[in-house]
Amino acid sequence: MNAAIVGCGNIAGFYDTPDSDEILTHAHAFALCKITELIACCDINEMSLQKFSSVWRSDIRTYLSVDEMLKKEDIDLLVIASNTESHFDVLEKVLLKTDIKHIICEKPFVSNMREYSKIHELIEKKNPNLLINFIRCFDPSINGVKKLLEKGKLGAVLGFSARVNKGLYHNGSHVLSLVEHFFGEINKFEANGASVIDGDIYGSFWMQTKQTSGVLINFDSSEFSIFEMEIVCQKGVIKIQKSGFDIRVYKAKESKKVKGTKELKLHKKYPNSLKYYAKNSLEFLLDKNSKEQLEKHLSISSKLLKIRENLLKGESCNLQ
Repeated sequence: MNAAIVGCGNIAGFYDTPDSDEILTHAHAFALCKITELIACCDINEMSLQKFSSVWRSDIRTYLSVDEMLKKEDIDLLVIASNTESHFDVLEKVLLKTDIKHIICEKPFVSNMREYSKIHELIEKKNPNLLINFIRCFDPSINGVKKLLEKGKLGAVLGFSARVNKGLYHNGSHVLSLVEHFFGEINKFEANGASVIDGDIYGSFWMQTKQTSGVLINFDSSEFSIFEMEIVCQKGVIKIQKSGFDIRVYKAKESKKVKGTKELKLHKKYPNSLKYYAKNSLEFLLDKNSKEQLEKHLSISSKLLKIRENLLKGESCNLQ
């Protein structure tokens, strides 16, 4: 299966190397997959292309133009890892002018609702095997948490809280995708003290699903990366820490310190499977992806666009 990448940035090929234990880039996932071969890549920056091919393979064909690459190469699987503003143009060209069936598109999906509507219409016509790369939804340990919640091992979910940096539409989108992954569709979303910085939204937010409700806080000036989520249940707490590389379950046990009370004790630590997130996404695309899965992530992408556009206008977030 011939693979190609548009956008030779960090997630395409620079978060890891061919010798890394982690599989954090699309290039690494392609290199290790038995049925894929990375034959071409495209970027508007020639130095990025040179650096990319020097790390991953000198015989990878490089292009400064998406049109030229799509015209000259026989591509079965395309990764769109360029900046969000370019996603619409690339997706439109691929869906209108090629027969490429398998596509991984990094999130955020597109830039506005006009673009979303046009691409959604093309998706309905062409029916591609498209994966929007909300990486945690394809992570085995995250899906272990999902099963734990579904089986009610910790009792009813009482609520959740999350803390991230970068904007609501960027890092915050991973939280919203996880909320819907765990608890079903978000039907209410409210902002409290939100501010606009570089076209994205920062502040504190409350959201509700049929099952539960919770809060998200995102920060604009932290000097470190943060992505944390805590789910509080009747009988324990689940902590997703260090961006999801550390997931622990705590259960309520009789306290040895204060009689008649219970305290949280570590019950289980999930394996760090997120360190293989590029591999997880590729395998999900090829083995498990479905129209139902695509529709879920199209829906959350649409919801995020509506929320952002309403907040940028200073309006409330009506999701009905």
